[in-house]
Parts: sequence; structure tokens; C-alpha cells
Amino acid sequence: MIDFLAPFFAGPLRPYAERLALAGAAGSEPSRVMARGASLDAGWAAECLARASRASDCEDLRALAAAWFRDYTMAVLPGALVAATLHRRGLTFDADAVVWCGAANGWLAMLVLPDGGEASGATLAALLSPLVNAHLPRVVAAFSVAARVSQRLLWCTGGVAAAGIARQLAAHPVLTPAQRAEVLAWIDAPVSIDGFANPFHGAFRPGAEPGKPGVAPVRRICCLNYRLPGEGHCGTCPRTAPTPSRTPSAGANVAIASTP
Repeated sequence: MIDFLAPFFAGPLRPYAERLALAGAAGSEPSRVMARGASLDAGWAAECLARASRASDCEDLRALAAAWFRDYTMAVLPGALVAATLHRRGLTFDADAVVWCGAANGWLAMLVLPDGGEASGATLAALLSPLVNAHLPRVVAAFSVAARVSQRLLWCTGGVAAAGIARQLAAHPVLTPAQRAEVLAWIDAPVSIDGFANPFHGAFRPGAEPGKPGVAPVRRICCLNYRLPGEGHCGTCPRTAPTPSRTPSAGANVAIASTP
């Protein structure tokens, strides 16, 4: 874990930041280094999916890619969002020096960043841009080719996770009202006021986004989770959602975790 993030990610929140590290920190160089930033391509993604397929005994690469990117979003976004919101630092995700360390099952074990960025007066969207507008698009493009899955499905799956992460952070008591409003404005807007696109935006059906009283969130695109061994439809699945004319039941969001 990155040292300056550790106080926030204590107790039950720890798993949401422990897969990010800085180069040179103790324990930041696991043995399974599969790729560096410059080589996060379709070949790397295909190897991740092959390992995931063997580990889960599942040959549905589209479903595996969606699950993989959901997990990846939950591994890298919480730390980046806290660093940007509370410390005004944009973590260095966009460098070719990023080291991607994989687990035996093909999923992320640890992402080692060259440095933790510097404090800045930039907007939240600008601080998140190295991750959201540089690193993640490269990952999505690679998995889209390797799994023959649409980028839109991957961004939707990651976007549902991102919405839960952002709203859980916004509800944390350590945030000031201004910080809370900034986080919610970022996740709720397709483009920031300073022109940074948010590819996570638009993951939900219009009118069925999180935060609407009495309305269960419904994602735009099925994440294919039901195709994975032992899994079923998720709580935001459009396949099982009630029609607009019926009263929706309570839905489930992907979230960071309960606050400590």
C-alpha cells in the first residue's frame, strides 16, 4: 500500500488500496512481473485471460474480461480517488514505467507506480486523468481485442464499480462538503468543467442511476456475470430489472466497503 494512503484505508477498507504500491517501497516488487506500462497490449491481456480461464474453468472470455475489469477498477480507483480528493495528488499511472504484477489466476496482484505524484491545485478530473484518460483506456483497448468484447461493455462494468466507489467515498465523514460535492460532480458528469472526459459515466440507464430515491439502479449493459461458474445475475442487471411501469425493488451497488 502507498504510505500516505494508509491512514484512510485502515481496517475493512485496507483491501481497496493494498494492490497499489510505489517503486522502491518495501514489498513492492512481487515475483510475477508480467508487463510494464509500455506493453499493456492485447498479448498481455490474452495471457491474463488464459490464466483466468484455467483458474476458473471458464471459457467465456467476454464474461471473464468484464469481471477482470470490474476487479481492476476496484483495485486502482479507490487509492487514486482518495489521493486526488484528500491529498490533491495525481498518482503516476500514465508512465511507461508502471509495473503490472499478476497473480497466478491472471488478475492483478499489485500495480507498482514510479512515484506518487506531487501536490497540485488542479481539479479532481485533472488529477485523475493519468488513470482515467491514459492508463485505463489502454487496458480496456487491450482486453477488448483479446476477448473480442466491446469497450462499451467493459467501461459500463467498470463504471458501475466506479459509481459505488465514488458514492461511498462521498459519504465518508472525513470529507468536507466541498470535497463531497466534487466527487459526486465528477462521477455524475460525462465531461468535467475543464474538459476531461469521464469514460465511467453513463454506466446506468437514464432515470435509474444511483442516488435516486425509490429507484433501483440498473446498468445499461449486462456484465455477463451469470455466465461465470457459480455466479448469477448481479443486483443492477438489466435482464432482471422490472419494467419502468412497475415499482422497482431495492438494488445493490458495488461499493468500497463500510466506513471504519
